[in-house]
Amino acid sequence: MGVLSKTMETHLRSLPKVELHRHLDCSLRWSTAIEIARTLPQFQTMSLTELEQSFLITEPFADLDSVLRKFTSMRDLLQSAEILERLAFEVCEDAVNDGVRILELRFSPTFVAEANPQLKPDQILNAFLRGIARAERTWPIAVGLILIFQRTKTLGELLALRDWALDRREDFVGVDLADSEDRFEPSQFQSLFQPLRGTWPITIHAGETIYPNSSAGMRGAVELLGAQRIGHGIQAIRDPSLLQFLRDRQIILEVCPWSNHLTKSVNTYSKHPLKKLLEAGQFVTLNTDDPGVFASNLIDEYHLAQALGVTIQDFAWMNDVACAGSFLSAEKISRVWPRPRQKLSDLLSTASSQKGPS
Repeated sequence: MGVLSKTMETHLRSLPKVELHRHLDCSLRWSTAIEIARTLPQFQTMSLTELEQSFLITEPFADLDSVLRKFTSMRDLLQSAEILERLAFEVCEDAVNDGVRILELRFSPTFVAEANPQLKPDQILNAFLRGIARAERTWPIAVGLILIFQRTKTLGELLALRDWALDRREDFVGVDLADSEDRFEPSQFQSLFQPLRGTWPITIHAGETIYPNSSAGMRGAVELLGAQRIGHGIQAIRDPSLLQFLRDRQIILEVCPWSNHLTKSVNTYSKHPLKKLLEAGQFVTLNTDDPGVFASNLIDEYHLAQALGVTIQDFAWMNDVACAGSFLSAEKISRVWPRPRQKLSDLLSTASSQKGPS
């Protein structure tokens, strides 16, 4: 990634930010990852370069599935409740250093437990909550957790996870559906999400990669699963009728440009549709996705977005959209957000009067 001038970096860091789409279990700080890896026999003799090759993704991979398989390497380091608590605390600290005031972190207990069966869902969640609580006592940041259902799990496993989550309802601000979207139709998960609609805020990973049914997947996420936000959603730029559908229903897109570059969801970074989505009046937000694995941070995303033509005004508008669409309570947001929280309908009027936010 390019190097920011000190003045520009200071200016970008000073912008109050909201991040809606960051995977907690793939956000381990690199220095912490090295420290933990050095305690494990299989990594003790590796050079720094070899560790980077084992854990980090810094160049585009062949496709999203290749990237998802790489995530398992970093997950293997999450072996104790103490590590998970530290992970959550440091993720919040890193976000604060980037100017984030409102942060939503998503994770899948089943993903963490696959490699760490000694950790049960309650232990995983409680460790994350302890780290977050400590961070919220330390800095002016409001943090919420989103539960991820993995598309690759059986319906029985997903229903069991839902039942567990219902018992821990107060500890989550929303739910999500993730993993490869092209192999699973939204209709397969209707029974899972039906009891959650209208009671839990819902975001769905969709429209991330290029595949024939991408538009149908995004529509299904909204109509069949009740999504109020779409994780990524960048392929909507290919379908004008879908753009209108998303705009009319005030669906927020959680866009993660550097991630899209690394997963080859766009041909090259310069072709990323972030600016075009803004010009089309979509409710767009800017996010990191998996900064631990991608060796990136939110300031990197802002710097790179400027190369796409995104302006300071755009950044402010995207953060107002993210604030309006956050799943956190209004009371919690009011403690940390420096200006009045706007409604999406008001932001829509602003965008329309300006023919887009820029």
